This record gives sequence, C-alpha cells and structure tokens, in this order.
Amino acid sequence: MSPSPDDEELSCSPRFLLAGVGDTEDLERYERGGFHPVHLGDQYDGGRYKVIHKLGAGGFSTVWLAQDLMRRKWVALKIILADESPSVETKTVLSHRVASQCSSDAVFVTYSRYFHIDGPNGHHLCLVLPVLGPSASRLSQYMDSRIEPWLARRASYQAARALADLHAQNLCHGDLTTANIMFRVEEFDRYTENDIYRLFGKPETGPLETESGEIPGAEAPRYIVKSLDFLSSETDIISNDISLIDFDQAFLVSSPPGKMLATPIEFLAPEVAVGRPASPASDVWALGCSIVRLRSGEGLFSAYDITSPADLMRGIIQALGDMPASWEESLFDSDGQPTKDPAKGKPVWKFTDKRPIKEQIYRIWDNPSNWPSKSTKPLVVSQGENVDQVLDWERHKPYPRCFLHKFWKPTAIKVGDAYLHGYDDESDNLLAALPKIPEDEAALLCDLLSKIFVYEPTERANVKELLDHPWFHMDD
Repeated sequence: MSPSPDDEELSCSPRFLLAGVGDTEDLERYERGGFHPVHLGDQYDGGRYKVIHKLGAGGFSTVWLAQDLMRRKWVALKIILADESPSVETKTVLSHRVASQCSSDAVFVTYSRYFHIDGPNGHHLCLVLPVLGPSASRLSQYMDSRIEPWLARRASYQAARALADLHAQNLCHGDLTTANIMFRVEEFDRYTENDIYRLFGKPETGPLETESGEIPGAEAPRYIVKSLDFLSSETDIISNDISLIDFDQAFLVSSPPGKMLATPIEFLAPEVAVGRPASPASDVWALGCSIVRLRSGEGLFSAYDITSPADLMRGIIQALGDMPASWEESLFDSDGQPTKDPAKGKPVWKFTDKRPIKEQIYRIWDNPSNWPSKSTKPLVVSQGENVDQVLDWERHKPYPRCFLHKFWKPTAIKVGDAYLHGYDDESDNLLAALPKIPEDEAALLCDLLSKIFVYEPTERANVKELLDHPWFHMDD
C-alpha cells in the first residue's frame, strides 16, 4: 500500500528543533546511516583520542578537536557519515597517495592515520588530521568577513604555487575552492586544554530537542556543540600561510573522470559545466574563482542563485559574452544538467544584461579603516536589552584588535549612522561610499584574470605561467 499524503508530509517534516548554536550539521542526519553522535569528553580508538571541542561540520562529516593522549598532540577527528564512509574511504586512500607525492611541507594536508567507529547509526570512517584554522571561505564571505588585500594576494599565490606542484606531478586537484584553502595555526601543540578554553572559551552547547517533545534515542547526541571560532580569541594564532585540503576529487591528467566533478557549481569551469572533460585548465579556472573570492568576498558569476550548471553558464555568458561557436549546441535538461539528448535538453537561455569582469573588479570595495571620518566604535550592550539587540551586537561587533591587520568584518563598519548589513538598496548605497580597490591593483588583477577566464581550455594560461604575474608580487 502506498503511503498517504499525511504520511509523506510527516516524513518530510523536521524531527529536530534548531539547537540555537549557529550553523550546525544537518540535524536530521542523526539517523541510521547518518552522523555519529558525539559528546564532549568522548574517547575513541581504544581511548587514544579525547574530544575537547568542535571544529566544524559539513554535508558528509563532523570535525572535532581532540587530544591524542598517546602522543600528547592536538588532532582533528573527521567522522564521516556511515552511508558515505565506504566510498569516502576508497577516495581518501587514493587522495592520500596524491598528497603524499607532492610535497613534504604542510601545503598538502592529508590524514596521518584512520580508524573506524561503530555506533548506533552504523560503521563510520574517522580520519585523523592536523588541526587547521578557518577556511578562506569563512574569512572572505561578502558582509560576514573579508581578508585584507595583502593577505588575499599571499594566500592566492600560495594556492597557485601548490596547484603548480600538483600539475607538475600530472595530477589535478578537481575541487579547488575557497572552502578547501585553509589557513594554518601557529604552534597549536604548545597549548593545554585550559589554554584552549582561555583562548576561545569553553564549548557552547544547545540541547537537541524534537518537534514532538519526545526524547531522542541513542542515534542523536543529547546536545549540539557550537563550532570553535578562531576569530573570537584576543590572541591571533592564525598563520599567514595556507594549506590545500580534500583531494577526494583528484585525478590523473591522463584519466579525467567520466562524470561531472563534484566541485561546488560556482567553481566549475565552463567546459565542465557543458559536459566536457575536466583537465588542468579546469583547475586553473577554479583557481581564478578562488582568487576573486579571496580578494573581493564575492564570486564573479553568482549575481543570482546558482543551483545548476545551466545557471552558472548564464552568469559566465553575462561576464564573457557568448560561448564559442563549437559549444553553441550544448544542451541542458530541466534540472539544468548538461545532456546530449535533444529530446531532453534545450540550449541555455541568456540574461539580457551584461556584467563584464572589468566592471566587477573595479567595484571591489575595501576596508575604510584609514578614513579619518569613519566611526568604528563598537556598540555598547547594557543589561536589560532584549535578545534582538544582543544579536545585533554580535553582528556589528568588530573582530578583536589582534586581527586588524589581517581580517575585517564589514557589518562592524558604520557609514554615517547606519551599519552595513546585507543585500538591499540601503546597503548598496552605503557600499558606494566605501573606498574601492586601488586602480593600479585593479588593472593588474584584471590582466591576471584575462589569462584565466577564457572559454577554450587550450587558450587558458597554465598555472606555472601565472606564478610570475605582478599581481601576486605587489607586496614583494
């Protein structure tokens, strides 16, 4: 008997209430085949690793700060969804070989070892990784956070150099994004557990409660832990150097994958988006996308929601103009995926307006910290103010002073009597008053990107050719 509409609606409705600790893993995946429930103080691998804090979470894993009690070191434990663990293990072992071949320094990060956890939701792969700081995606995200130009250039160059090392080994990364560019941390092993709490505060938790009011079973944790925020500390332990992570999509230049890369759509090269093979040139395109986001906090091709390759191609056409004639027969199905079947696909429809790359680069807005008229005094929150005001305070509170030379928070900037806050006409007017990227830098950046953002992969510069570009070396 097929399920009734009421049954289907019930199965789609959320089981858990939000835990009130900010962005978290998908709580609905605390189920058979899903996340492993973790609590602070839990010990794994025969008591070798003790969980102290949470570092983050993604669609396939949760990541925990743990003490290696055997070696007296800090490690990151990445615990994979049970259903995904077999395939991730296969890819991870292969990617470990890739990373190990390329360099002996810390640029390429892979696991030191792995083990398995059997829990109420299944059999989970657990990778033991070095502790890294925040991702470039976290640090350069429109209004939420920005990286100072000198550090954006430095990180971009290091990512380009790392990619050149990979390509020299006839390997492609396949998933180069700002989420996989991680800033390192300085001498983390010198800190004790109490030092961690002093630097970042004790872990914040929120009870995990169900919509129905029933108590969750063993498949779910009793509480959800808020991720550690490296930018909350009054001491800067974030290095000026980056590492590349996640080699799960890596492939040999001679053996491109038969299926489309699992790269976030915004970073896909156009040839991949229309269904053609990936190559080193596709990595170079993704590097260009990462450079723009590092420097500007935004993507070049994401003025509108991008949920499919067809959406991406519309944005690229806005910026570069029409596709090459040989690509004009590219078809996309109703989900926006490339297809060769004329019965299922149509050519991509185009926006009528244009968004040239040069115009977008020259509009990059920067930190007005040198403006004598700018007010950067933090808000004062007094006792008795309501929750909304406290939330506004958190949003407008600047980063600690130790980060002033590296990172800044746009929502802490006040223009006149108003704070920058988001996507609306008022914010657009406020942004117009901010200083823009210096013209000499904008010209160099446009020149660099003109060598990257080219439709035909064979006409795109290779990454080794880019390393000497003057934009990377403005601070030398």
